[in-house]
Amino acid sequence: MGETTNKDIEVAKKYFVTNVSVGEIAAVRDLKALGVKEPERVIAELLRMNVIVKGDGCYNLLREKRKV
Repeated sequence: MGETTNKDIEVAKKYFVTNVSVGEIAAVRDLKALGVKEPERVIAELLRMNVIVKGDGCYNLLREKRKV
């Protein structure tokens, strides 16, 4: 398994700022399309960092992070 890069984290943050609520499958697919090699790992890191939260089948950007 590779390591999550800062570039991947930044790409994912920008994605979630633009898409404040997105389905789990769509998020993984979209992040792959944006060049993120391991989107599941990046999403897990954003969850750990409290940038996003997991809802019912979706990920949501936390309100206080919307002005990134």
